[in-house]
Amino acid sequence: MTPSAHAPLSPLTGTPDAPSGVPSGSDATPAPKLGRRAEARRGAMMDAALKVFMEKGFERATLGDIVALSGGSRATLYELFGGKEGLFLAVLEVVTGHISQLMNDIAESCGPPEEVLVQFGTSLLEALVQPDVMAMNRILVAEGRLFPDQLEGFFRTGPDQSRDKVANYLRRAADQGLVVVDDPVTAARIFFGMVTAGYSFEGQINPARLGDAAYRHTYVQQVVHLFLHGLCPR
Repeated sequence: MTPSAHAPLSPLTGTPDAPSGVPSGSDATPAPKLGRRAEARRGAMMDAALKVFMEKGFERATLGDIVALSGGSRATLYELFGGKEGLFLAVLEVVTGHISQLMNDIAESCGPPEEVLVQFGTSLLEALVQPDVMAMNRILVAEGRLFPDQLEGFFRTGPDQSRDKVANYLRRAADQGLVVVDDPVTAARIFFGMVTAGYSFEGQINPARLGDAAYRHTYVQQVVHLFLHGLCPR
């Protein structure tokens, strides 16, 4: 598995994880594939929405702001996204789409745990510290209560599936005799918590506390060592 780089997000269309209609985290049926012109309008609205959400947050952002910046219309926005919540979740899915790709990589890996988990953990942290991802996470923490049902759908298809794929890797590693783990699901949740411990609070307030890339890589190496071997002498 190779670490995934965080590519620029503009334009937001054309990425493997970008939805073609409503966000996949919602319960609605995906819309038919869009034509080239509609896809371009959709991409422009998502680009504009990302800028507006990062500047104003979710609650203070208005559809008027997004429409004015994108050059589209309210009717088109409602047709493509269903409203502000749907647009926010569509942008969120693309912003975090590279993390889904990391999960696909680990889901296919049969490498040694030390190598696989360090590569995954380092790539995950590098993805999470990108300014757009951090901004969207701040919005989720501060304002996710405003659309709990839609957000729960995103969690089921995003973070929950990510942890499940790490759990499946740990289960395969256990079957191969590489690790001993009785509860892969809980172990995966603990591993995620260890990797993102500094990110989830201190890093959100002051990203400088997360250090540079070299520091984060060393940190993940230590996390993986503790996760796999613990502190007690054998």
